[in-house]
Amino acid sequence: MIGFYVFCLGLIVGSFLNVVIFRLNTGESVVKGRSRCLACGAELKWFELIPVLSFLFQAGRCRTCQSKISRQYPIMELAAALIFYALYLKWLAVWPLNISVFMWWLIFWSVFLALAVYDFYHKILPDILVYLLGVLAVLGGAIFFKKDFWLALAIGALFFLFFAGLWLVSKGKWMGLGDAKLFFSVGVFFGWPLALAAMFFSFWFGAIISGIIAFFKRSLNLKSEVPFGPFIFLGAITAFFWGDFVFSWYLKIIFNV
Repeated sequence: MIGFYVFCLGLIVGSFLNVVIFRLNTGESVVKGRSRCLACGAELKWFELIPVLSFLFQAGRCRTCQSKISRQYPIMELAAALIFYALYLKWLAVWPLNISVFMWWLIFWSVFLALAVYDFYHKILPDILVYLLGVLAVLGGAIFFKKDFWLALAIGALFFLFFAGLWLVSKGKWMGLGDAKLFFSVGVFFGWPLALAAMFFSFWFGAIISGIIAFFKRSLNLKSEVPFGPFIFLGAITAFFWGDFVFSWYLKIIFNV
């Protein structure tokens, strides 16, 4: 039952993250004001705001004007719910970490998910979320993992300097400065050696997915602007759940240990 409640909490948080993504940098408050249809402006009733179910019951259309509702809403809600449930299972697997660590994970990955989706749509990483993620990484590392905190902080700083250098040398063509800030949070959150795995996974995802898009759409080239934030998120969450397994497999293959 606890896992079910965590899943439902993820649905609710995913719904709120949709509000953040759609309202951030528009002048609207992300915590005030009733939700409304983006097409006709009609305020939504409570039964139109039930995560995933409202979208299904209304066949993906506004009840008032019948305009199509973005599929981002249910996809985001389900993604957050699945991530929450996966975090719950991981927390159980590494018991006896306390409930505070679990809550830290939930908040950290919620902000990270919002950043990835926002970057996907707008091709920019908003500073307010990037800095919030950095604060979460630093405070969480300092409070829960004091022994290795300074090493993790140093790795985060090295990540930032390396990718900020790429941004500076390429004048923003290879990578955005927001990506460098994001890698700082990844370095601090993971520490050594999983931060390195997260970085490699990010580039692998970027290369594979960009290659697939280029093959099918024929519209992607070296001058195309591709948001890297979603790939950093995919690489980081892959390292979080499977990084240890990948490292063990790699050591067995290379060093036979």
